Amino acid sequence: MIFNGHLSKPLAIVVVGAGVFAAAAVQAQQRSSGAASARTPTLTPQDYIEIQQLVSSYPYGLDENTDNGETYASLFAPGAVFGRPRTQGHDNLAALANTQPRGAQYTRHFITNHVIEPAPGGAKGKEYAVIIDIGENGKPGGIALGGRYDDEYVKTAKGWRFKTRTFTPSRAEVPPPAPARGGGGDGR
Repeated sequence: MIFNGHLSKPLAIVVVGAGVFAAAAVQAQQRSSGAASARTPTLTPQDYIEIQQLVSSYPYGLDENTDNGETYASLFAPGAVFGRPRTQGHDNLAALANTQPRGAQYTRHFITNHVIEPAPGGAKGKEYAVIIDIGENGKPGGIALGGRYDDEYVKTAKGWRFKTRTFTPSRAEVPPPAPARGGGGDGR
């Protein structure tokens, strides 16, 4: 209620109270956001580019592997774990790379649909992967394996590295569609 250009005392108290409540709510939200951002960092555009470069380098470290697995192993942070088969430590990761078919012109691992998200301690990511054996010398080619990688990334003095990387093979758990029945449909 306004009397002679002034707010009535009860209305003024309500307006001031609402303002104090709103300010307290905003301050509490900022404190909450600050605590969350302390746990989960904000990734810069450069971070996204560097993580994409890390993941894109992975197939080259495996497929070309002209340095006895060193390039592959260097993609992992100290103490990092590859999850399938569980492999930890630089020398063990290099040895794992040496178990794969390889060569300077070899191409086998294809990674697509990379998603990166901030996560406590760094970032996490996921990608689809298909491992293709290219037919050569009269041998037929084919898909050797498909699945997905789930990653944790950590920023080190040498840049972003895998903290964990786990491959999960694809599983076809959905039955194929029933065969089309004859009839008067238009084929769709």
